[in-house]
Amino acid sequence: MEDGAAVTNLAIRLQELDDVELEEFVELWAEQRQKAYVEVLRIGGAHDKARDVIGFRSPSRHEGDWDLYQCKRKTLRSKLGKSEALVELAKMVFHHVDGAYATLPVNFYFVSPRGVVGTLLDLFTHPSRLKQALLDEWDAVCSTKIVQGKAIDLSAEIKATISGYDFARVSHFTAPGIVKDPAAKAALVQILKELPGEAPGGVAPVQVAGEEREYLDQLRVVYEQASGQAFSSIDAVLGDARYRDHLRDQRTRYFEAEAFKRFHRDNTDKQLVVQFENDIYHGVVDVHREPCTLYIERLTSVMKHASNLNAAIVGRAVRIPVKQGICHHLANEGRLKWTS
Repeated sequence: MEDGAAVTNLAIRLQELDDVELEEFVELWAEQRQKAYVEVLRIGGAHDKARDVIGFRSPSRHEGDWDLYQCKRKTLRSKLGKSEALVELAKMVFHHVDGAYATLPVNFYFVSPRGVVGTLLDLFTHPSRLKQALLDEWDAVCSTKIVQGKAIDLSAEIKATISGYDFARVSHFTAPGIVKDPAAKAALVQILKELPGEAPGGVAPVQVAGEEREYLDQLRVVYEQASGQAFSSIDAVLGDARYRDHLRDQRTRYFEAEAFKRFHRDNTDKQLVVQFENDIYHGVVDVHREPCTLYIERLTSVMKHASNLNAAIVGRAVRIPVKQGICHHLANEGRLKWTS
């Protein structure tokens, strides 16, 4: 995103989210930000034990590597302060020592859309000072704010845990940086209702991909029936002057749809892609079911009908080859076979 005014507008809107909306946003963002996560879990609430959003890096979850996202929504003209941040770090250490999670997070991210105060920023940029501040200010700032109605002393075990933790793992994100992150696109679309932009085009590889063999094998039979000639492989069809270009068009359409689906899975809502495929299915299935003499007649009729469907996703019209290519995806999945 290069438009400075657009970035500013989105950043302001992100700052205005309420607590729940911010956690929902961060959950979606984390899912795209770190593909290595096996699971992203949003906890939040009064008993979250310092965990708003978690990105687990292994199936071992809290017994393995994980990242913690602590969401800090602040009111207008206020920023995350030093004392509040130290309390959250103290909670993390205490709940680890208390057994809530066997390992400490690989990364501790403060998500504070409105920013952090200068004294806290100084600590974030000097991890050893941040560690020392937590030790020095435990009693005065943190001890009575970790567990309600109880003071938590700086025990030897807690002190050792703080001393052994690498505070370079603690960092923060603010609204301008978040909205410029490409990984935030899905969250911007779903939570802030930003339009996702145009999906990139798709290009069919020279070599047939394993993922497309099912619909291509159906097309091979389509061409066999139309020609009265046996084709031993897709390469044999591509070597036939009558069907070479026709088959290339079908493969182009398939990969146009593949690029479209991948873009919207990553940048909007996965369920919208499912819904779009269902819309295409119901838009062409009656044409597909009409009696025909040759399979290629059915294929041609469905392709023509798909091209005229008034199909859209998140308010944006969809290009013709994408709509046609979705039909081949449906054939690949067995929902709309070309040879039945």
